This record gives sequence, C-alpha cells and structure tokens, in this order.
Amino acid sequence: MTILVSKILTAMAAVALLMGGVVALTVQDLSLGSAGEVPALQGIATTTAVGPQEVITVFANKANCSSRVISTTDGTGQAIQVLFGAPTNGDITTPTEVVGHLQAASTTAMYDAGLYGCGAWKVHASASTTLLISEFR
Repeated sequence: MTILVSKILTAMAAVALLMGGVVALTVQDLSLGSAGEVPALQGIATTTAVGPQEVITVFANKANCSSRVISTTDGTGQAIQVLFGAPTNGDITTPTEVVGHLQAASTTAMYDAGLYGCGAWKVHASASTTLLISEFR
C-alpha cells in the first residue's frame, strides 16, 4: 500500500511541476505603458510657438507612437494646458486658460502613448511661449 501511495504522490508532484512550467511559459508581461523593451526611434523634434491668441495642435493624430515629450523650458516661465486627443465623450474639445491638463512652466514631461494615446494633441498658453516637442515611435 505504501508503494502505491508513493507512486501516486510522485505522479501528482510531476503533474504539478508540469502545470507550473506551462503557466510560467504562458504568462505575459503585464507592465503598463507602451515602451516595453523595444527601443523607440525619434520621429520629430521641433519648436512650436503657443500663446493666448489661438489653440495649437502640437501633435497630429497618428496610428501609433511610443511616447511624446513636451518641454516648457524656453525661459519665459509659462505653463500650458494640454488636451490629449479628441474626446469621444464629454464637452471639452479645446483647451483654454482654465480647461485642460496643466503642464507647469519650466518642465519637461514625457507622456507614454500606452497611457495618453497618439491622438491629435492641442495646447493653449495664457502668454506667448515656445515649446520643444518630440515624438517617438
């Protein structure tokens, strides 16, 4: 009887190890964001003037990108309001002095496309300033 129990326990241990191996091989990396382990290539880098007179589209709508970078470090000390693409629900379509996501003056922010998307981004500033923008794919 003890030999039978020993064989059953050995078989159960073998099945458990096999199942553990299958699970380990099939589990995918669930990290958030789009960059992952693939190096990005810089697609554009340009300066863009923004100010109170108009809303500027700083990034065009793209099928894919890995990240976008906005620097408000031209020395004027101006913050900006950003909208990350055209909303599909809600009533906010254009940034203003008080509407939009604030990016502080004299900062550089990297926006991961896995979180912020690759839509057409609009920017407004309450006073004239120049942004440095870059897009990576």
